[in-house]
Amino acid sequence: MMRLSLICFTGAGAKLGARLLKELKRDGHECRGYVLEKFLNPFHEANGLEPLKSSLQEWTGNQFETRDGLIFIGAAGIAVRAIAPWVKDKRTDPAVVVIDDSGRFSISLLSGHLGGANGLAEETAKLTGGIPVITTATDIHGRFAVDNFAKEQGLWISDMKTAKAVSADVLAGEPVGFFSDFPAAGSVPEGFTQKESCKRNVWITVKRYPENYDFLKLFLPEGGEVLRLVPRIVILGIGCKRGTEKERIEAAVEEALSRWNIEPESAAAVATIDIKKEEAGLLSYVREHGLSFQTYSAERLLQAEGEFSPSSFVKEITGVDNVCERAAVSLAEDLGGGKLMMRKQAGGGVTVAAAVRDWKVKL
Repeated sequence: MMRLSLICFTGAGAKLGARLLKELKRDGHECRGYVLEKFLNPFHEANGLEPLKSSLQEWTGNQFETRDGLIFIGAAGIAVRAIAPWVKDKRTDPAVVVIDDSGRFSISLLSGHLGGANGLAEETAKLTGGIPVITTATDIHGRFAVDNFAKEQGLWISDMKTAKAVSADVLAGEPVGFFSDFPAAGSVPEGFTQKESCKRNVWITVKRYPENYDFLKLFLPEGGEVLRLVPRIVILGIGCKRGTEKERIEAAVEEALSRWNIEPESAAAVATIDIKKEEAGLLSYVREHGLSFQTYSAERLLQAEGEFSPSSFVKEITGVDNVCERAAVSLAEDLGGGKLMMRKQAGGGVTVAAAVRDWKVKL
């Protein structure tokens, strides 16, 4: 579900906006609606519309910073001028949809795939009885869109320029390599091949770069490009001395992941022992990087399955012979299974390990 804001510019638009606001909320979206003050009436207010109390440009800038999607009910030109100063990057821009005040057309204007404007245009068209207007080439030609696929799968895109080139190759009928370090359920999309490395290739991985034994490294043609799509399925197990600063933890994690060729964007969570649940530096690191955080008792860590790097010193302090490896594996187990992929790396009073969850690509 999305955090949405809609804005209306006419009396007819306000009537449509009040209905859309109600139905979008019913569908589970967190939605707010605005209308120019001169068109606001008790009916609109009773249905949740608020008066626009700032300039349209200021309002739009605020929404770009705080909302997942914007719906303009009115002329497309108004929306274009309003969003123009705030458009930055398709990876971060919100979805923008324009609907005429009769509800005949829902136009996906900005961030069609990654932002979700194409889907929002289709959803609002169903609610108004109108026609969704989608102009992204891969959609109108019925071809695989790598950015849309990444959004649906929750994958981080390593390079948007290469992603655009991949889509261009698919549209032009040029073969694109498709490789995955994880099991795949379903068929490889039309236009992709797993039989050879091509000029451009899509690689689903948690690695930073292909290693010498990887197919892509061995057979990549000269000048070939690799687009990495990275699932967020890596769990970091972290141990540290009391009072360790966030910066030291950050440096230790980065060094460890770099040494083991693990993409930092693949990290989804941090796990540790419960005596560290209020460790300020660790909590600050977790918050800053948007990671979930889980702690375990020593008794629970001892139940983790596998072979771990023992430390008599750690056992004396915590009651368990290893914190970081056991914590990473324990959270992987709780999330459905996984395995240790990086053993304990120690330095600067910080220990770091990593486990990767069991995961499948859905094609």
